[in-house]
Amino acid sequence: MNLRRLMRSSSGAAILEFALLAPLFIAMLFGLIEFGRAYWTRQTLTEVAFHTARCMALDEACGTQQQRVTFAVARARDYAITVAPGAVAATSGGTCRGQVNSHEVAISIPFSSPIAGFGVLPERLQANACFPVFSGG
Repeated sequence: MNLRRLMRSSSGAAILEFALLAPLFIAMLFGLIEFGRAYWTRQTLTEVAFHTARCMALDEACGTQQQRVTFAVARARDYAITVAPGAVAATSGGTCRGQVNSHEVAISIPFSSPIAGFGVLPERLQANACFPVFSGG
């Protein structure tokens, strides 16, 4: 008789279900936040790379390699992203994504995350952008 009553009893079932499912939901929440942060950072790096390549083509302020790197680092800082000067590679006159005679900017930064140990997020975020070289005339 006690066994039957125990089988029908539902006291404590809700807390047990919560204890089993809460860690899963919390992990999903942190995963979504970190994936969103990684996506936003990569998109921002792509925007920084594009505007640096555009500056190389259209503005004298990006005439030298040092000016290009300074421009990219400052633009990233405006978005609260830290980019080391060595992480920016800007080249001119090459072929970029099939476009001949283009400016190309590549940025690669480390990405640290509290859920990095699970192996689902990249350790580095990379962005590339191209802009055609305009000849004066």
